[in-house]
Amino acid sequence: MIRNRLFRHGPVEPPGFDPSAVPDRPIDGTQQLGGQEYYCRTVESPDETWTVAFGRSTSDSESRLFRIQDGQIVDERPVTHPINGAIADDGTVALVSGTDSTKIGSTLEVFGSDEPVFSRRFDATLGRPAICTDGDLVAISTRPPTSTVYLIDVSSSEERATCSVHGRTPRVLGFHGDDRHLYVGIGSGETPYLGMDVDGDIVWGCERYQATRPLRDRVESAFEIVRP
Repeated sequence: MIRNRLFRHGPVEPPGFDPSAVPDRPIDGTQQLGGQEYYCRTVESPDETWTVAFGRSTSDSESRLFRIQDGQIVDERPVTHPINGAIADDGTVALVSGTDSTKIGSTLEVFGSDEPVFSRRFDATLGRPAICTDGDLVAISTRPPTSTVYLIDVSSSEERATCSVHGRTPRVLGFHGDDRHLYVGIGSGETPYLGMDVDGDIVWGCERYQATRPLRDRVESAFEIVRP
C-alpha cells in the first residue's frame, strides 16, 4: 500500500476538470473582415460572445487582428506573424506571434481595447495560450528543450508561477473549476498531466507525472497520507 502511494498524491480524479472546457482548436479559413478578405484563424471566448480573428490579407502581405463581439467588429490592429490566440469573456486577448525564418523565438502579447497590457518575448517556440474567463490570468507553454508552463498575472505582467515538464511537450488545457485550476496536458492529447492552482501550487498529477517527482517528495507525500 505504501509503495502504491509513492506514486500517487491527492485525489485520483483531477479536481474541477471539465473536458468540455478545454479550449477548442482555432478554426482556419477565409473571411471577409473590414471590407477585405483574410485567410485567418478564429477563436471564440468561453461564453461565445467574443471572437478573435487574426491572419493575412489575401490581397497583400499585411496581417491584422480583429476583436469581434456578437458578430460586430469592435476594433482591429496590425500584427506581425500571428500564430495562436485566446480571448476571454471580457474581450481580453492573448496572442502568440512568431518571427521570420532567420530568428528563433515567439512573443506573447496581451491586450484589450487599449494599447497592449504587456508584451513578452521568449527565446523558445510557444504553444497555444489560455486565458481565464475574466482576463486576469494567462497561461502559456514552451516547447522542448525548455518545456515550461508559465502562469502570468495580466495586470502586473508578472509570473505567478512556472512549472518545468522535463522531456515532454506541455500543452495548456485551460482554466477549470471556476478558473481556480490550470490544467496541462502532454503533446496533442486532452487528458490532464498535471494541474496547478492560481498560486502556482501543483494540486494534482497523473501517475506518469507522479513518477517523475523526486523519491523523497513521494515518500513524504505517502507518509502525510497514512499519518494519523
